[in-house]
Amino acid sequence: MTQHWRESIFGGLLLAALLPVAALAQSTALDDAFDRRVSDSGSRSALDTYVIEAVREGQYDQALSTLEEVLFASPNDVDARLALARLYYHIGSYDVASAHLEQIDLFADEDIARQVEELKRLIERARNGWETRLAVTAGGAYREATQRVQGFFPFTTTRSVYTPYVIIDGEIVRLLDSPTRDEVRFGGTATYDQALSDLDFDGDLETFDATALRGHVTYSKGVPELSDTARIEITGYGFLRELGAGRQHRELGTEAEFSVQPTVESRVRYFVGYGWLGDSQNLFGEHRVRYGVAGEMRVAPGVVVGGSIKGYNEWGEVPQFFGAQSYTAHGYELGGSIGHLLYVFEDGKSWVHRIGGRYANERVLDYGSVSPFQVDLIDRETWEVYWDHTVQVATRAEVNLRVSYGEERISDTLLFFSADRDNDFWGIKTGITYRFN
Repeated sequence: MTQHWRESIFGGLLLAALLPVAALAQSTALDDAFDRRVSDSGSRSALDTYVIEAVREGQYDQALSTLEEVLFASPNDVDARLALARLYYHIGSYDVASAHLEQIDLFADEDIARQVEELKRLIERARNGWETRLAVTAGGAYREATQRVQGFFPFTTTRSVYTPYVIIDGEIVRLLDSPTRDEVRFGGTATYDQALSDLDFDGDLETFDATALRGHVTYSKGVPELSDTARIEITGYGFLRELGAGRQHRELGTEAEFSVQPTVESRVRYFVGYGWLGDSQNLFGEHRVRYGVAGEMRVAPGVVVGGSIKGYNEWGEVPQFFGAQSYTAHGYELGGSIGHLLYVFEDGKSWVHRIGGRYANERVLDYGSVSPFQVDLIDRETWEVYWDHTVQVATRAEVNLRVSYGEERISDTLLFFSADRDNDFWGIKTGITYRFN
């Protein structure tokens, strides 16, 4: 079964390589729409199709000129003027967007009036130069895990836990006055949960409070010299997480990310980062380097596929009776998912579900083997699948549900000091998220 899931998940990760193919397909669609526009110059349908394809491919100048052409022929076309205002807002031309909004008769249609007022608020917020985001999620989870320890005296343990959880995520964004829409983001996340783990490496699963805190500062800058949608982000962060049994992961680091949109409906990002772990408690890792690529793409109406490839290298020293012994750990993870807009309610609220999975292969330090005379590295292989549902129940609130199942195998352990073991785990998690922004 593990091999089967490994191959299935890896197949989904071809996304990153396929994104340029998607961009070519979008270009073909734009060419077709342009040919139709030329051959059927009097058709409003041909113009609308061309605008849609131009926006999807990020050819905003083509979309703007086409909408201007529509308004030249029909100055009272409210839909075209509103679309034009949205495009100007999107590219940061707030004054031009506002001028078009002022020309729309707000009393003509209640729905149009609502959209105009909403867009005006967005423009005013962007002009002020500050944005705030705050989301609070609270709910409950059930988890169950079974561990089978091999060796001279094999045994099996099963544990389960019911736990509440809370996630608080916030960010303050300073929008800089620049043509590339640069910004600085100050944010943080706090989580509380309970987890199951073999805390003392004796084969017995136990529960512990898995609290975590993370803060970051990010500078985001557009690089139009490379692409109209290209951005570079530099982040500095601090991270703290409880791992149970007196162990605490503390990390200070930095990360650089480059992202680009081959089309409006796709995005690829590449990242690399370094973290210093030397102030952690009862952990021996001191340095960690992370790197990877991730992407997502809309492949059909209401359908989005995503994929990622991530890796890391970690090194440190373990105190020994005669000095210290250095070690190097490493690993990679592959992930893939498919999201689908399942239903749209009459009031416009949505129900989205996502199916995905991940596969990880690592060579890590076996803390169960650490002694004044011995240090050992082991192989850890993990796969997991999940099914998420998100139902919007109010303008700022949504209900979340996740069902997951996975397996873990630990092998190549040191005889007499540790033992190979297999784990399987499953859980169900539900909660409600409220967004204050």
